[in-house]
Amino acid sequence: MDSYIMLFIVMLLIFVFPQILKRFNIPGITAMMLAGIFVGPYGFNLIPMSESLMQFGAFGMLFLMFLAGLEVDNDTLREEFKNSTVLSLFSMVIPAIGGYFVAQFFGLDFFGSLIYAVIFSSHSVGIVYGLMDELNMIKSKLGTTLLSATVVVDLISLIIVSIIVKATETATTIGLSLNSEIFQFIGLVLVYIIGLLLVIPLMSKYIFKKLEELHVPKIHFILLLILISIITGEYIGIHPIIGAFITGIAVSEELTKEEHDTLLNENLNAIGYGLFIPLFFLTVGMNTNIGVLTDLSNLSLILVAVSVLAILKTFSGYISLRILKYNHKKSFCGGVFTIPSLSTALVAATLGLELGLLPYQYFVAIVILSLITSTLPPIFLKSYVMKHKEEFTEEN
Repeated sequence: MDSYIMLFIVMLLIFVFPQILKRFNIPGITAMMLAGIFVGPYGFNLIPMSESLMQFGAFGMLFLMFLAGLEVDNDTLREEFKNSTVLSLFSMVIPAIGGYFVAQFFGLDFFGSLIYAVIFSSHSVGIVYGLMDELNMIKSKLGTTLLSATVVVDLISLIIVSIIVKATETATTIGLSLNSEIFQFIGLVLVYIIGLLLVIPLMSKYIFKKLEELHVPKIHFILLLILISIITGEYIGIHPIIGAFITGIAVSEELTKEEHDTLLNENLNAIGYGLFIPLFFLTVGMNTNIGVLTDLSNLSLILVAVSVLAILKTFSGYISLRILKYNHKKSFCGGVFTIPSLSTALVAATLGLELGLLPYQYFVAIVILSLITSTLPPIFLKSYVMKHKEEFTEEN
């Protein structure tokens, strides 16, 4: 296929598909996965899976992680650290145990089951933030607690994914090789994260000031920072998703509210959501063969995974918020807010497939799970919160 024709089809999909499905309250990134299924080799085969397309999609995954980190309000994270820790612990550990045993029940090995545990425990910063912003809940006490917990859980999930990737490289037998190299790697990850959180804000403060004096846009420096963090992480064996996410958090520390909104809305979102991030979700959809659903065993895997995830996340979120003295409605709503599993889940599933930890049908199950959990819970929450609007948007 001519490269210009392929680019035209891709841009047409990015422009049209989300707008059509938006009318049905389906998030844009979910729409792009559906578009990928439609035009990919397992659909109408309108776009071939080229190496260049996959590379752009991979960069989109990293840009998504960076923007997720940039969305973090560090002041909010510090203010609600205690409450968010309780919610994070419950909504991460309980679903993770369920995900591990679901994977074991359907025959996955140890590493594959760990990937499923991470996927079940992960949240979705993008969907939670976007939905709360739309419902005017971000400034509420519940919104602050939920957002803080979402950030903590996703960060821990990404770290665990990197550890699993490293563990597969050092494991000599089936099971986790808990040798000194793994513990050294965990220490290296922590040093790397702390280093980025300390160095980037100091460096950014000085360089941002110089850039203002020279009237030079900050976006070029930020893109350079992302690449430096990723390259440094890869050199010491840490997956790029960690560097991208932490760089976003570190950069946001030195931006004022006005600078953050301007940089995000006028520059980074345009680059990320204008091309690279939609390409990541498009390639995920193109890699998905929904024909595996005709196999009843695969269908049962999806039904069990979605059901267990939804029940355990709602239950764990409800219990933790009740411990924090929220009422029944807010606790139930908070539990449902933890259900969407999109960005981190798809990143983990994609890595699992690439490393041979997840058989193809298990990868497809996660894609379908992500489609369902990123579509139905937001639709329900919009209706539920709007019905009790005053109670959920009140300032605390």
